[in-house]
Amino acid sequence: MKRLIPSLLLLAAFGLFAWQLTACKRTPAPPTAQDAITVWKDIHKNLHTQDLLTLTKTNGQMQRIDGNDVYTLYYEAKVKDIVQLGNRTPGTIETYQSNYAFHWTEKGWMGPDNQVYPAQ
Repeated sequence: MKRLIPSLLLLAAFGLFAWQLTACKRTPAPPTAQDAITVWKDIHKNLHTQDLLTLTKTNGQMQRIDGNDVYTLYYEAKVKDIVQLGNRTPGTIETYQSNYAFHWTEKGWMGPDNQVYPAQ
Protein backbone atom coordinates (compact mmCIF):
# COMPACT_ATOMS: atom_id res chain seq x y z
CA MET A 1 0.00 0.00 0.00
CA LYS A 2 2.90 2.36 0.77
CA ARG A 3 4.28 1.86 -2.74
CA LEU A 4 0.89 2.04 -4.43
CA ILE A 5 0.08 5.64 -3.46
CA PRO A 6 3.38 7.15 -4.74
CA SER A 7 3.03 5.08 -7.92
CA LEU A 8 -0.50 6.38 -8.46
CA LEU A 9 0.64 9.97 -7.82
CA LEU A 10 3.49 9.54 -10.27
CA LEU A 11 1.11 8.07 -12.85
CA ALA A 12 -1.34 10.95 -12.35
CA ALA A 13 1.46 13.52 -12.69
CA PHE A 14 2.73 11.86 -15.86
CA GLY A 15 -0.83 11.74 -17.22
CA LEU A 16 -1.36 15.44 -16.57
CA PHE A 17 1.96 16.26 -18.22
CA ALA A 18 1.13 14.16 -21.29
CA TRP A 19 -2.35 15.70 -21.47
CA GLN A 20 -0.86 19.20 -21.46
CA LEU A 21 1.41 18.30 -24.36
CA THR A 22 -1.30 16.74 -26.48
CA ALA A 23 -4.15 19.09 -25.58
CA CYS A 24 -2.41 22.21 -26.91
CA LYS A 25 -4.15 24.23 -29.58
CA ARG A 26 -3.82 22.73 -33.00
CA THR A 27 -2.31 24.72 -35.80
CA PRO A 28 -5.08 25.41 -38.32
CA ALA A 29 -4.60 24.43 -41.93
CA PRO A 30 -3.57 27.50 -43.93
CA PRO A 31 -5.80 29.13 -46.56
CA THR A 32 -5.55 27.70 -50.06
CA ALA A 33 -4.99 29.21 -53.48
CA GLN A 34 -8.73 28.73 -54.09
CA ASP A 35 -9.42 30.96 -51.08
CA ALA A 36 -7.11 33.62 -52.58
CA ILE A 37 -8.96 33.39 -55.92
CA THR A 38 -12.26 33.94 -54.11
CA VAL A 39 -10.78 36.94 -52.25
CA TRP A 40 -9.48 38.43 -55.53
CA LYS A 41 -12.90 38.04 -57.17
CA ASP A 42 -14.69 39.55 -54.15
CA ILE A 43 -12.36 42.55 -54.05
CA HIS A 44 -12.53 43.18 -57.81
CA LYS A 45 -16.22 42.41 -58.41
CA ASN A 46 -17.29 46.07 -58.55
CA LEU A 47 -14.33 47.37 -60.54
CA HIS A 48 -15.03 45.53 -63.84
CA THR A 49 -11.63 46.52 -65.21
CA GLN A 50 -9.76 43.20 -65.23
CA ASP A 51 -10.41 39.48 -65.59
CA LEU A 52 -8.39 37.03 -63.53
CA LEU A 53 -6.68 34.48 -65.78
CA THR A 54 -4.60 32.61 -63.18
CA LEU A 55 -3.66 32.95 -59.56
CA THR A 56 -1.05 30.67 -58.03
CA LYS A 57 0.19 30.53 -54.46
CA THR A 58 3.94 31.16 -54.37
CA ASN A 59 4.56 31.08 -50.62
CA GLY A 60 2.95 31.48 -47.24
CA GLN A 61 3.91 32.48 -43.73
CA MET A 62 2.15 31.72 -40.44
CA GLN A 63 2.85 34.05 -37.55
CA ARG A 64 1.36 34.98 -34.20
CA ILE A 65 0.69 38.70 -33.77
CA ASP A 66 -0.70 39.94 -30.44
CA GLY A 67 -1.87 36.42 -29.62
CA ASN A 68 -3.71 35.93 -32.95
CA ASP A 69 -2.69 33.64 -35.79
CA VAL A 70 -2.11 35.48 -39.06
CA TYR A 71 -1.33 33.72 -42.33
CA THR A 72 0.14 35.74 -45.19
CA LEU A 73 -0.50 34.06 -48.52
CA TYR A 74 1.85 35.23 -51.28
CA TYR A 75 0.61 34.82 -54.83
CA GLU A 76 1.27 35.57 -58.47
CA ALA A 77 -1.70 36.63 -60.58
CA LYS A 78 -2.11 36.97 -64.31
CA VAL A 79 -4.87 39.41 -65.31
CA LYS A 80 -6.32 40.68 -68.55
CA ASP A 81 -7.50 44.28 -68.90
CA ILE A 82 -11.06 44.51 -70.23
CA VAL A 83 -11.16 48.31 -70.45
CA GLN A 84 -8.58 50.95 -71.37
CA LEU A 85 -6.41 51.64 -68.34
CA GLY A 86 -4.10 54.58 -68.99
CA ASN A 87 -1.92 53.67 -71.99
CA ARG A 88 -2.83 49.97 -71.81
CA THR A 89 -5.36 48.85 -74.38
CA PRO A 90 -8.09 46.33 -73.59
CA GLY A 91 -6.75 42.80 -73.84
CA THR A 92 -3.38 43.64 -72.26
CA ILE A 93 -2.19 40.76 -70.08
CA GLU A 94 -0.12 41.58 -67.01
CA THR A 95 1.46 39.43 -64.30
CA TYR A 96 2.04 40.74 -60.81
CA GLN A 97 2.91 39.44 -57.35
CA SER A 98 1.19 40.39 -54.11
CA ASN A 99 -0.14 38.93 -50.87
CA TYR A 100 -3.27 38.58 -48.75
CA ALA A 101 -3.33 38.46 -44.94
CA PHE A 102 -5.80 36.02 -43.36
CA HIS A 103 -6.64 36.25 -39.64
CA TRP A 104 -7.70 33.17 -37.63
CA THR A 105 -11.15 33.37 -36.01
CA GLU A 106 -13.16 30.72 -34.19
CA LYS A 107 -15.02 29.98 -37.44
CA GLY A 108 -12.01 29.85 -39.77
CA TRP A 109 -9.73 32.22 -41.67
CA MET A 110 -11.03 35.76 -42.22
CA GLY A 111 -9.73 37.16 -45.48
CA PRO A 112 -9.17 40.77 -46.51
CA ASP A 113 -12.66 40.71 -48.07
CA ASN A 114 -14.13 40.11 -44.57
CA GLN A 115 -15.37 36.64 -45.56
CA VAL A 116 -14.60 33.58 -43.45
CA TYR A 117 -12.93 30.63 -45.13
CA PRO A 118 -13.23 27.45 -43.03
CA ALA A 119 -10.03 25.51 -42.37
CA GLN A 120 -9.90 22.20 -44.20
